[in-house]
Amino acid sequence: MRVRAPFRLAGYLAAALMGGPTLLLALGLGLGLSPACFAQSGAGAARALVLVVPFSAGAANDVLARILAPSLKEVFGAVVVENRPGADGAIGAMAVLNAAHDGRTVLVVPDQMLISAASGQATSYDFMRDFVPVVHTNNLPFFLVVNPEALPASSVGDVVRTLRANPGKYSYGSAGNAAPHHLAVQMLARSEHLEVVHVPYKGMGQGIPDLLAGRIQFVITGLPAVSAHVKEGRLRALATVGSRRAQLRPDLPTFAESGVAGVRMDTWQGLFVPTGSPRAMIDQVNRAVNAALARPDVREQMASQGMDAAGGTQETFAETVRADMARYRELMRAITL
Repeated sequence: MRVRAPFRLAGYLAAALMGGPTLLLALGLGLGLSPACFAQSGAGAARALVLVVPFSAGAANDVLARILAPSLKEVFGAVVVENRPGADGAIGAMAVLNAAHDGRTVLVVPDQMLISAASGQATSYDFMRDFVPVVHTNNLPFFLVVNPEALPASSVGDVVRTLRANPGKYSYGSAGNAAPHHLAVQMLARSEHLEVVHVPYKGMGQGIPDLLAGRIQFVITGLPAVSAHVKEGRLRALATVGSRRAQLRPDLPTFAESGVAGVRMDTWQGLFVPTGSPRAMIDQVNRAVNAALARPDVREQMASQGMDAAGGTQETFAETVRADMARYRELMRAITL
């Protein structure tokens, strides 16, 4: 006798419930159910931790989530990475806000979202009011990189002297207006009273060919975008804009060590949950991520992607977020986008 599909589905669900939360989660994914929605239903499925990435697969915060997921699975039993790209992160942010505020649906945030909030970008939520920092996962160190043929320089001091002597002659690229690349150079220009030309691109990847060709002469960007060209000698990395030397290139000084104190940007990523999430769950996620970041294999994977592992308490990260928001707001008021 032929069995109708609804009865087969009921049988599968019964078997999954007997098999426990992991089998139930796998069945839900196979049927095309949303992981975030599924994680909120059923007593067993509530053990799943959902990492919502508000950008496309392959973005830095997507890579971060997938590096952390295996270690977090050991603690939470099931971890789902869910990409919700669009609207500069706002779609993913709303997905987290619309989920249960139980601390199990977590937003994987690059500080670009903080910069967007500081610039006054219109969203249906208030980032600082509606989200709580959980843990500082890593920094993405940015470096001053020049084309040595177009801008001969061996130090930050060389770059400053050349730019000051030639106002408006040299140009730099960024991943767009108000991107970290843009703001970092604006910090330099304001600190040293320099006049430079900004060339925004739709992503830093589009700007690197122009840098190699000398059509723009320098950038401040993450190392993965330029590392192969630096190794070949076609580009030269001079310093990091971070507050301390980067684990990836400890040989390169900070701007402060180079005599330019007004340039500091610790480009970071971190995990956030909706305001009102249980403190116990925030602490549990914080401890689990710190344990993951202490593992050599995790740190090596992150380093291969240009990430400096961080970690620390929820309170320390919250202080960083508040201080950065204040700095970004001040900078936004001072520059013309």
